[in-house]
Amino acid sequence: MTRGALRKALLLLPLLLLLIPGAATAQEPIQLKVSYLERPPYYWTESGRPRGFLLELTMRILEQAGVPASYAPLPPNRILEELRHNQSPTCSIGWFKNPERESFAHFSLPIYRDTPMVVLTTRALAEKIDQHETLADIFWDKSLIMARMASFSYGSYVDRLLQSIPVRSVVIPTTNDVLLKLLLSQRASYMLVTPEEIPNLLRSAQVNASDFVALHVKDIPSGNPRYLIFSKSVPPDMIEDINAAITALTDQQHLLAPSPH
Repeated sequence: MTRGALRKALLLLPLLLLLIPGAATAQEPIQLKVSYLERPPYYWTESGRPRGFLLELTMRILEQAGVPASYAPLPPNRILEELRHNQSPTCSIGWFKNPERESFAHFSLPIYRDTPMVVLTTRALAEKIDQHETLADIFWDKSLIMARMASFSYGSYVDRLLQSIPVRSVVIPTTNDVLLKLLLSQRASYMLVTPEEIPNLLRSAQVNASDFVALHVKDIPSGNPRYLIFSKSVPPDMIEDINAAITALTDQQHLLAPSPH
């Protein structure tokens, strides 16, 4: 090949690469879109920046896995809608695993296990609710109304109870702190929440903590594991890298411990 021909070939090479599908972008890393709920202390936004102990853990996991990511808050229904539509590599933090979600999304290894949930109610109703020994008894009491978030899972045991018992409920699509105001206004009687959420929840709702009581119910199982959830367009090798990072940064033996129910 003459020098002139070689020069022409080198000049044409970038154009040829552009004509080959995927050649120009093959080396570009996929950026994962990570969405989260406004739910302290797990994840929330403060001064425009993502905060929360599970959000910070997720950042460390993705950094160790070498996965570039962007973070943004979204309502729960919108998160599930984006996962179902599967239009781009999407991830969300701290979700419970259930068969319905597994039908349209992939899950990581667990990243955290909650402490057991409690029944949060007003001081005025605490004695009445505390007369019930089990959560199932509370659900069957038609004089009581449960305050619930739309699209939320409470873990396999409680979800099964909710499917098998016609629980009187008020269901809202907004944030958890609104549920407290439903209790104070007597539009609902109780809600289920993890103890680690209560201090931030009371502060966010700007209510008097002395107006509320947390009741432990004996049939509520040990805390539910929380996972990263992915749209099905996230490459399997990326999820493998993320799981390897989760294994390195968490105690999987504790997180995978079976609950008593």
